[in-house]
Amino acid sequence: MGLLTARPSSAKFSTKDPCFIDIAEHPDWQCLFGNSQPIKLEIGFGMGDFLIEMAVKEPHSNFIGIDFSQEGVLKLLSLIKHLHLKNIRVAHGDVRNKIPLLFHDGELDTVFINFPDPWPRKRHKKRRLIKPGFANLVARKLAPEGHIYLATDSEPYALEILEYFNAEPSLQNINKESGFHEDRGNLPKTKYEKSFIYAGDKIHYLKYSRLPQAEKTGEKELLTEEAPPPPTQSAGKPKSNDEILTAKFKKAESQARDVCDLKQVADNLAEAGDKEWARKVYQNAEDKAQDSLDLNWLAYSISIALGDTEWAKSIYQKAEDRAESSLDLNWLAYSISETLGDTKWTRKLFKKSEDAPGNIRELCDLADSIAETFGDKEWTLGVYKKAENRAEAYSEFQELADSIYEKHGDKKWARKLYEKAEDKAEDSSDLLSLVECICEKIDNKERAIEIYNKAESTAINSDDFCDLAESLCKNLGDKEWAVRLYKKSEAQAEVRAQAGTEVEDSSHLRSLADSLCVYPGDKGWAKKVYQKAEDKSETFYEFRWLAESLCENLGDMEWAKKVYQKAEGKAKDPSDFSRLKNSRHEKLGVIPI
Repeated sequence: MGLLTARPSSAKFSTKDPCFIDIAEHPDWQCLFGNSQPIKLEIGFGMGDFLIEMAVKEPHSNFIGIDFSQEGVLKLLSLIKHLHLKNIRVAHGDVRNKIPLLFHDGELDTVFINFPDPWPRKRHKKRRLIKPGFANLVARKLAPEGHIYLATDSEPYALEILEYFNAEPSLQNINKESGFHEDRGNLPKTKYEKSFIYAGDKIHYLKYSRLPQAEKTGEKELLTEEAPPPPTQSAGKPKSNDEILTAKFKKAESQARDVCDLKQVADNLAEAGDKEWARKVYQNAEDKAQDSLDLNWLAYSISIALGDTEWAKSIYQKAEDRAESSLDLNWLAYSISETLGDTKWTRKLFKKSEDAPGNIRELCDLADSIAETFGDKEWTLGVYKKAENRAEAYSEFQELADSIYEKHGDKKWARKLYEKAEDKAEDSSDLLSLVECICEKIDNKERAIEIYNKAESTAINSDDFCDLAESLCKNLGDKEWAVRLYKKSEAQAEVRAQAGTEVEDSSHLRSLADSLCVYPGDKGWAKKVYQKAEDKSETFYEFRWLAESLCENLGDMEWAKKVYQKAEGKAKDPSDFSRLKNSRHEKLGVIPI
């Protein structure tokens, strides 16, 4: 199920809660907390479940949470008060502005960044939080031997994050071989994280450590986690496959840290045929379940794997009692319909979901669930109407319009919603994303031209103009207008390169050259821009990405080889060399050693 993207608001927000930080200068943390315990920061805490669990688990650490959601801030403050926690403080706003204000260099013991918005739409990628400048900012605020933990369910974003943090000279990726971890050990799982684990989706975990005294000595001591001891060879009769499998299951059960892990063990046991053992593990998981999501997925597994619908029904009832949101109720209704076939209960839960406070995405998901489960068009459209009445932001109107058009083919209603989205658009990227929807779904060329003009008037940087030019070529075939915009993009890229006011990379120049190759097809112009990108490149990933573009778009293998050589000179970890070898093999046909 999709999730709406969000962005920091410029609206001023404050509250008199003593745990809320509302100051315009660096705080005296020792005075605020009454101690000098290590300071640990979570960037973008959502509803605060991770931060709360960490604060309870580590009473001898101080925790700071920064988020731009007023709803999330208020909910976290309420939880802090309810649990009488003394070691959390909360700030509201854009972390890119708050971090320099709140923390001196080297002041943070640990930083957690859990599931930053991946901004999956191509035109919105520039809004991603983690960029080279942000990676540098976080690295500077981290104390020597401090740690950064990151997690995302988006593979493309994970690969970007890996490159940006690996490029920081003061940081060391703890897993130097692959760059990623399979899990995060004893760190608590967020509800968002669990939803992906239960659905079987892959999560990409990264962990970095700041090198000891890196800012003073420049030394690059490699930090790694201790390798597990090699397996001991036991003498005697070789174990059978059943004995080996049983030992693995016992080990997995003993190492399970939470209900997610236990459910996975039980699922595997049931699949292997040992349903009695699976039943015991499912029971243990039920005892450890924390919320409606845990119980919902547990009941689903018990129904499917064991066929025990009575037990599943009792757990579903617990899940309903613990449901906290419209989404909880929607997912629960869907599971009950699929496993128990109880239409009466399903309908009741859908109704509760509709009446519960929820965002536009949750209402759209609910409408889709009702349509799929009951085929009730009147009810479905009624839920969409509620979503429209609640919508306020650009992304909400666009998301709603997309859903109504794609799922129900109502072009007239979608057009009206796109008009509302246009009124709420905040920048060129919003307008560009909107006009592409209109070109694809509404097919109104005159209206599209009006919005393209408006988007051009609000464009402010190289990426904006480049994206606009590319879109014009693709949707209207207007190369003359596009070339004019490409020239503006190049001019802005020059300004950006010369300004030197923030940590930047050469990606905007490379992206411009890539686009010039594909749309106007001017490879001569593109070659000049690629040269500018090479001149500005400094890091491993910049040179590697540039070499890949040279192969793909110009077919200039000799130039690419030279750039790959520069990338090799910047590689730091085995994972860097591995990605470099694979890239060379794919683009140049060089067989990895």
